[in-house]
Amino acid sequence: MDELFNQLKELIVDKLEVSADAVTLDARFREDLGADSLDTYELVYAIESEMDIEVPDEKANEFEKVSDALDYIKSQKN
Repeated sequence: MDELFNQLKELIVDKLEVSADAVTLDARFREDLGADSLDTYELVYAIESEMDIEVPDEKANEFEKVSDALDYIKSQKN
């Protein structure tokens, strides 16, 4: 897998307290990883800090799957 995915995966494991095996591109934050709105906020804040990007609230609300977050991060890094 790519470096950005691994970086995102580490943040998800840390903030959502889930096993690394649970974090796949198709994993849904709420349904599969058990994130509530506070978890999601903390994760987005961590993404902004660690990856040096900004995630507008309306964009963060569109993150249903791990792949959604990764795609957004990639779009901001290019």
